Amino acid sequence: GGGAARYGADRAAMLRHVYAASPATGVLCVWVLDSNNPHLRGGSETNDGRCLAGPECDASVRLRLGPREILTALTPVSNVGSTGGTAWLLAATSTGMLWKVYKTSRPLTLHAKLVKSSQIAEGGLSSTSTEEEEGAGIVRGLYNYFTTPSKKSVRLADARHAEEARGDDAAGVSDEEEAIAALVPLPRTASNEERMSGATRSPPPRKQPRMSTALSDASTRVLSLSRSLVLKEWRVSLLAGSEGDDAVVREGCVSKSDLFPRNVDGTLNLERLLSKFGNDAEDNLAGYCDANLLASPSLSLDGRSLLAIVRIEKDDAEGTRAYLLRIALLPLAGEERRSPYILDAAWLDRYSGQSLSSAGGTLECAGLVAAEEAEEENVHPARVFGGLVAYVAFGPRGDTGYNSGGGLPPCPVTISAIHFPSTRAPAEGRQQQQPRIKDLDLFSNIVLSLVKNSMSYDSLTGGCVFLAMSGLLGGASVRFPPSNAGPPIRLEGVTASGAGSLEESLARDEMVLTIKSHLQSAFRQYLNRLREGGGGGNPARAVIPPSVGTCSSQVLSAAVVLASKDLVCAPGGGGGSSIPTSPYSLKAAASPVTVLRDKLQMHGNFVNFLIHAGAYRRVSTSGRIGLRDHAEIITAARALLVECQSYFSNAEAAAAAVRDDARQGELAQARKLVMADLEGASDNVINLPRSWARLQQHFHESGGGEGCSPLEKDLILLTSSSICRGIGQALRYRQNESGRLYDVPSHSSASLNSHGAPWTSSPEMLEVLFAQLRAIQCAGESILSAGLEDAKVNLRRYVEDICASALSGHRDVFLRKPDDEEAIKSYEETKLLSIPLLRKYANDDGDDLLALQSSLAHSFFEGIVQICYDHIKSWKFRGPFSDKEADMRYDLRPMLSNTSSTSTYAHLHQSRDYRTGLPFCGYVLRWYADRGLFPDVFELGKNCPHDLTRYVRNDDRMSDLAWIQHLQVGAHEQATVGLLSLTSPVLFGDKKDDVMGLWEKDQLTSLAKLSNKLASAKSANRTVGIQRNQLIANTLTLLSAQRILQEDTEVGDEVALKADDLLRLATEKITASRDVDEIKRFGICGLAIASAKPPNQSKAMSLDASSIWNAVIQADIHTWKSVAHENCIAVGGISEEELIQRVEGTAFVGVMYDFVMTSPSGEKMQNVGFLHDPVRNQVLHSLGSDELANVLSASAEIVLAAV
Repeated sequence: GGGAARYGADRAAMLRHVYAASPATGVLCVWVLDSNNPHLRGGSETNDGRCLAGPECDASVRLRLGPREILTALTPVSNVGSTGGTAWLLAATSTGMLWKVYKTSRPLTLHAKLVKSSQIAEGGLSSTSTEEEEGAGIVRGLYNYFTTPSKKSVRLADARHAEEARGDDAAGVSDEEEAIAALVPLPRTASNEERMSGATRSPPPRKQPRMSTALSDASTRVLSLSRSLVLKEWRVSLLAGSEGDDAVVREGCVSKSDLFPRNVDGTLNLERLLSKFGNDAEDNLAGYCDANLLASPSLSLDGRSLLAIVRIEKDDAEGTRAYLLRIALLPLAGEERRSPYILDAAWLDRYSGQSLSSAGGTLECAGLVAAEEAEEENVHPARVFGGLVAYVAFGPRGDTGYNSGGGLPPCPVTISAIHFPSTRAPAEGRQQQQPRIKDLDLFSNIVLSLVKNSMSYDSLTGGCVFLAMSGLLGGASVRFPPSNAGPPIRLEGVTASGAGSLEESLARDEMVLTIKSHLQSAFRQYLNRLREGGGGGNPARAVIPPSVGTCSSQVLSAAVVLASKDLVCAPGGGGGSSIPTSPYSLKAAASPVTVLRDKLQMHGNFVNFLIHAGAYRRVSTSGRIGLRDHAEIITAARALLVECQSYFSNAEAAAAAVRDDARQGELAQARKLVMADLEGASDNVINLPRSWARLQQHFHESGGGEGCSPLEKDLILLTSSSICRGIGQALRYRQNESGRLYDVPSHSSASLNSHGAPWTSSPEMLEVLFAQLRAIQCAGESILSAGLEDAKVNLRRYVEDICASALSGHRDVFLRKPDDEEAIKSYEETKLLSIPLLRKYANDDGDDLLALQSSLAHSFFEGIVQICYDHIKSWKFRGPFSDKEADMRYDLRPMLSNTSSTSTYAHLHQSRDYRTGLPFCGYVLRWYADRGLFPDVFELGKNCPHDLTRYVRNDDRMSDLAWIQHLQVGAHEQATVGLLSLTSPVLFGDKKDDVMGLWEKDQLTSLAKLSNKLASAKSANRTVGIQRNQLIANTLTLLSAQRILQEDTEVGDEVALKADDLLRLATEKITASRDVDEIKRFGICGLAIASAKPPNQSKAMSLDASSIWNAVIQADIHTWKSVAHENCIAVGGISEEELIQRVEGTAFVGVMYDFVMTSPSGEKMQNVGFLHDPVRNQVLHSLGSDELANVLSASAEIVLAAV
């Protein structure tokens, strides 16, 4: 800093001044630097004539300090209205005193005056008239020139002024409360002037000042910040010489405020650290008793806010924190605040705790600088505090002694960029955003520590520059993208599997990335401490940042997995570069296998670091599975490389033993292809499934089959072997380390259904497994026919392992996404491919137990039913004397009946078939019904009666047989209704003809009669039972009549005739017969057929009965006509005895007699009798003769009377 002076008449060279002060003695020196005039030097004496700084000093002054008082701050200030050639500085002391120092050029002299600490009014002006202000022009300047005292008088005047100004101010001053730690001059702005002197004052009318040197402008404002964060605003007069003595501008303390006042119990009130915008709202800031500055404050470029970094401490050193405060120097429009206040606060959670403590801490703040503000359009400066970016540097303390031993520092240098968003006036009504922080850790092998307070603003990049203790000059710049004001990203249920299942939005979340960088830096420190012997205690607890403990579990889990992913994806090292491209790069690795071994060890160290630091217990189950996935992938990648090397070594040795040059050439070609595909597999092992996919491309192009070349067969076997070996090693690692290291179950259970699936269930891995099974399906027979050694054994092992991995992987996905249509479809396709392969290549002499177990485990209904059916039919029809016993392992009955939640087959009844949507029991019944195995349907249905009832009712093919199930379950009423409604053949015949046989109709009707009796006994509505019983009786009557009518022509395949057909048949039989006994039998059958109608159809009964009686009469019509004629010509008619004698042998009399003797009493039979008026009238009407009517009626009455 310093002032500037002009000299010479024709040159205007700038003089630069350098000031230096001794804190303990209070001596302040100035050096004048002028490269053009090296001989131009000022005096080197103080005001009392003694040289204080040697011959190199151009001028000096001693500030009179009190006992144990030291200088704590020195800063230059500007004076707009002071006399030319005067430069000003302000110095602060440990007792809260403020000195103003100014330099005069001719002669070159330093002067010091103590500013009184008494409180003054806000305006700071005396009552001096405007005319006195106007007189402060050239006249006063001339007066000062001629009356300037000598150096000795100046010395005496300054000393006297200091004693008078100090007075009693220093008495009783507490160093802790009043020690000024920093001074910040405030620039002169319109807003500042309004606060200092009220409204702008206009000059008197008709008078203009000769020079713009109003005394009201000859002052400056400065803020002092004490160690205990007491903020004072000072007004300092910048008038030199006698001007200062007669100054109309008073100086002193304008305002005083405690940023953190104390509570009644002596602790600090830190409510102002809880940002009004919502950040740190959940922090507990109670119990803190000390707060102090860590670095000199920095003024924002617009001069409206001040940045200060503070440390708060309490009795527990682990609670030490660092905050960056943004202090508003001016109120926003609409606010009534006058004194400076905390506008916003950002918790620097990268470093806190013991390392930052004032008692034995190893960390210090190396600097603070305010960078350029974020640009905003259409805003009013009075209504908005613009957003700005600040840079804070932390590094190891210089007195920690790490350089003496040549080791690494206890902590790296960290540069934190803090973005404070713009703050609007309350009237703006916008939602405010939270501060954002980005941390950059510098490599300790490049930058050990920084020169304290060496940071400055870099106008080129808008960032900062810093100076390392090694002399290296560096810079940092951060560009914060626009922050979205939408809701925060939800991290629940998101897995961080090693197969790349992290959401892109999660990987870009600012909070997650910040915590990830903190974890990586702390882990590097942890490794350094382990390499150096640990240093005692818990090294993980010593380096873990507090931000890890205060962030949410979801954020921590995502950050942990991302940090682990960086470790897994670190390159293998080497490459000729001495600087690793990643903080986890492994240098000078001997081989890819060694690189993977070291990565696995590094991963274990990382998990142990999280455990010992106390952070692992807050990592969610998904995060733990993600960590375990990374280790499993490393293990699988290492197994892949080892298996490939082993395969080629064994194959080449076998080919060399038999001197098969062609085979050796094939192996050499295959090795070349494989090595090219696996190049870089040890670097980014997350892409392990892609390595297998690249190997599969070579045999996918040919399509497999019988045309497979020897090279393709080798690649299929090699890929299968490496997949089995890799997944096997990974699963073994999972079994051994899940509980011990990761504290999660080693198997997938229902409790994990809401968490992410492991990497073996990732889409990429499942595609690899499916493609490999497809290749084996196409080329399996070709491989077996090639005669390769142990091909059959190996192929079986490959099929078993790959099928198990593919099916279990799809099951994991299905359990977590039961509504994902694509996942369900892929699962079904894998089942359709895997189970036949298991039956083909993984069976022992036809024993499909492994395929059945896989089908049961994965609810593959088609495989279960087909396998069981194939095995059951091999012994079921061999007869009772077969020596082959039934294999009950393939019995479907226990699978159908065991539906309880504790059953082995419970999961089958909770699943549905993908293609049909049927449950297990329904699927089994339909499978047998589709093949026409209806007896098996009812036999198996005994084990699931409710499902059978539902199925036979809904399946058109089985609906006519539903009565069987109704009878089995005791639903006799439904069975009766079902039996009576049958019209088409069920047991025999062709249903397409829709004609039921007589025997089948008779059997079904008889069953209906029996079922109806049981139903009637249980039914409360007896009327319905009686009606059904009448219907059944009528049907049985018709069937009996048909049997009588067709007795002479019956062959056993007669169809059941309807009533009309039977009536016609009876009439025909009567008409064709000449035997009275036959006519009598047929007549009775006809009358029975006529009566087989509901009671409400009496008219139809009479009509049908009349046709039968008419046919019977027609059989002896000649006899009846003769008798009728004789009766007509005889006087009084023939006698009753003679009539009986003449007609006794007729069919009519025989039928009438049998009808009366055999027919049961009842309305129905009365409706078909000859003496029933409708019947008789119809018959006599058809005969058309009254004589016949008389004779027939008389004969019928005689028969009726004789019975």
